[in-house]
Amino acid sequence: MTARLSDALRRLADDVSPAPVPDGLFDAARTRHRRRRAAVAGALAVLVLLLGTGYALHPVALPAPAAPRIDAPGLPTRLADPPLRTASVRDSAPGAAAMLFGGPAVRTDWFESRMGVLAADADRYRVLDAGPLTPGFDALLSPDGRYAWIGASLLDLTTGRFTPDRTDGYPLAFAPDGERLVYADDDTAFTPPNTYTTPYVGVYDRAGGKDVLRVRVGTAWIPPGRTAALSPNGGELALQVRDEVWLARVADAGADGVAEPYRKLPLTGGRLGGAGAWLPDGRAVAVLSRSTCTDCPVPAYPRTWTLGLRSAVDGTPLAGAAFPPLPSRTFVQLLGWRSADEAVALVGVPGPEAVDRPEDHDIAWGPYHEPGTDRVELVVLRRGAPAPEVLFRTPEGITDLTVAANLAVDGAVRESGRPDYGPLPFWLLAVGFVLALVVALPVLSLLRRWRGRRFGRRAHAAPGP
Repeated sequence: MTARLSDALRRLADDVSPAPVPDGLFDAARTRHRRRRAAVAGALAVLVLLLGTGYALHPVALPAPAAPRIDAPGLPTRLADPPLRTASVRDSAPGAAAMLFGGPAVRTDWFESRMGVLAADADRYRVLDAGPLTPGFDALLSPDGRYAWIGASLLDLTTGRFTPDRTDGYPLAFAPDGERLVYADDDTAFTPPNTYTTPYVGVYDRAGGKDVLRVRVGTAWIPPGRTAALSPNGGELALQVRDEVWLARVADAGADGVAEPYRKLPLTGGRLGGAGAWLPDGRAVAVLSRSTCTDCPVPAYPRTWTLGLRSAVDGTPLAGAAFPPLPSRTFVQLLGWRSADEAVALVGVPGPEAVDRPEDHDIAWGPYHEPGTDRVELVVLRRGAPAPEVLFRTPEGITDLTVAANLAVDGAVRESGRPDYGPLPFWLLAVGFVLALVVALPVLSLLRRWRGRRFGRRAHAAPGP
């Protein structure tokens, strides 16, 4: 640029009138910016306060949402995997349940102790996170489906609240009417390297709020689930202690509530049938004998269970046509009886890689389910039948199951519909709120800058006086 051109440009600039700037322009812009920032901050604060107050003050359990109902409660024809957005029982009670279930399909890397709950009268799915508990072992469902017994606590599924009933140990069985609970004292002694001993097993009466029977064990370990059963009238207890079934009566309890077994039935490698082991007349108990199969459905798992009946009067086997054998099954849990010739049970089906292990009554496998179980079937065992009738089978990835025994024994089945997973859980709402903030704040900042630049261009383009 030459000196002459530079002088010409300076003279031209000196002749141009200065752009008019309204009085208080910058003060007004600064005030608007502060007000806008204060409004955004105030709105965010109010929103956080409302969310926090709502979460703190909302009731522990919300009423079950409206959903298509079934004419009669029953077990479903199919079972779904509850997604992560499924509401919890504590936030949205499902009502009386048909099933508690668990397994790899229900657990995730973030929720390793998660179990699912399915209502009896509709496809309402909810979830429970109750620690390292396994449905069917240390998490049980009452016969009517109203209560979930998890650890030492009784959860009312119609309200989502824990009841004041308190036992002193871990669950073994509900009575057929659900009014009495059999538990094992959890003050278990450990003898290195791997032997456990349970001090006693108790029968807790909910109506009286106290134990009505205690049986001293002392030298054996009583694992949770499938090792105890109460008679239909709740007056007699059958308890598996190592390789025996002990029978004790509530009427024989002394002033301290303790009673000695009046009979001990040898099992010779078998097991007690489970919580539904007593026959309807209360005169016999079902036991399972264990043998080896040759033509096994799972060749790597050559275990066979056979159901038999033993008299509670003299301990002798009862005559009659044989029940169908259960080859390649990890466990059998009797739920109850439709008649003296028809039993309803849950059975575990092993995976192709499962390995049958020998019985060891004093070693605690962790968790307490049978290793190798791939799925669970609900079956009917009829005398004289060549094979069990399968009523229900869990889908792949659901390996733990406990059901409402009343529905299973009655054969109440309903057609499954569209799953209802309940209201979004609070943690998901919180994540969504945080994500909304992460997106909204940069957008607001860009809008402010764009508005500022546009206002500046308008002010610069304003005509002079």
